[in-house]
Amino acid sequence: MSAALKLQVASKFSRASAQYLKHANVQKRSAEILLSGMNKRYGAMLDLGAGPMQHHGALSEKSNTLVALDLSQSMLNQGPQSAYKVCADMDSLPFLANSFDCIFSNFAIQWSGDLPKLLAKLHEILKLGGRAHLSIVVDGSLREIATAWQGVDEHCHVNKFIDFENLLAAARAAGFSIRSVSKRCLVDMFDTPKAAMKSVKNIGANQLNSGENRRGLVGKKSYQTLLDSYPIRDGCAHVSYEVAFLELTK
Repeated sequence: MSAALKLQVASKFSRASAQYLKHANVQKRSAEILLSGMNKRYGAMLDLGAGPMQHHGALSEKSNTLVALDLSQSMLNQGPQSAYKVCADMDSLPFLANSFDCIFSNFAIQWSGDLPKLLAKLHEILKLGGRAHLSIVVDGSLREIATAWQGVDEHCHVNKFIDFENLLAAARAAGFSIRSVSKRCLVDMFDTPKAAMKSVKNIGANQLNSGENRRGLVGKKSYQTLLDSYPIRDGCAHVSYEVAFLELTK
């Protein structure tokens, strides 16, 4: 992912920062699943992709020292003033080897420009015996939005996420042992297709990781076709996220 695209992604998430918590329903459920599997206390912990630091309280109870890292300063500014905060790109982590006993990352790592390289870096900055608790969006997500766009044109208008099996292979290649793994489909439901489409924008995730952003280039007629093409199930417009939950050990 280019530097220019990284700036676009940071800008999207910064603009969404004020409303993020109100709309991040799936992310909340994902975090609950991750936190429920963390049954020990750690020394130094990194919250990678911390966003507005909504998990700061829960993670502080599970660590002696907590460091929050995010690409968006606007997101971090919403956290406690006394917290340790680092505004940085996850693909250029500013930490030395063997710095952390635990890494927590919820719904963030999929934005890496080189996920296998990032996993190798996470392995490096973990101490021997350290653990990484990760939730990562994988292939098959946002399929309802992809279906709706097929009614408009032949272009890809949703992000491409890593395949689940390729993710597991990348974790092993980075040197991790997989302590536990599962994949779950988490679904947001909305009254209208318009609300479903808007939900992705409200959490800052409407920047294509290919660098293209054709969403804003459709006319009124095409937009109505988009909404008419949105699949409806049980009277609701769903937005599905396929999420991998990993507990990795070094």
